[in-house]
Amino acid sequence: MGPWAGGSAAVEGFLRRVTADLDRLPQLTVHHAEFRHYGSGYASYVAVFLTRRDGSAQRSEGGGTHIEGLLLALCRLAPLAVLLGPSTRSSGPDGAGSYDLPELPQVADADIPEWEAECRQINQVLARHDITLLGSEVLGQPLDASLRIETVLGDPPYRVFDAWFHWMD
Repeated sequence: MGPWAGGSAAVEGFLRRVTADLDRLPQLTVHHAEFRHYGSGYASYVAVFLTRRDGSAQRSEGGGTHIEGLLLALCRLAPLAVLLGPSTRSSGPDGAGSYDLPELPQVADADIPEWEAECRQINQVLARHDITLLGSEVLGQPLDASLRIETVLGDPPYRVFDAWFHWMD
């Protein structure tokens, strides 16, 4: 099953190549890709925050910067992804910032209004790498109540989303 047969280092390398491919899109740039599990714990995905290449989704306000974009979660466990958005990353003058973690209610099931062309470009990259983009219909399906998911992103009853896109601290 491709890179997943080669272990975590092969998956990491593959997801870095996918991220680099996303960063070459004509209308989008990768503002940030979180490969370090948010500095602690374990994330079953790489969070890739994409924004408009032309800078039109960025604004400065009160000494801080706010960037609107799309959050794409690339699963580390299987060739799956989920697109969430729109989302905002904020940073203050001291460098501290905030960002969204993936949650089931944020899942985009169709092209996001005002981001339609960008969504199509993301889908093309994922298709080239044989990554399946999942929507809320699949991700919202309940899991067996006896399953326990080590995650701080959701609470029981767990959904398919929680199994593939979880984070534990």
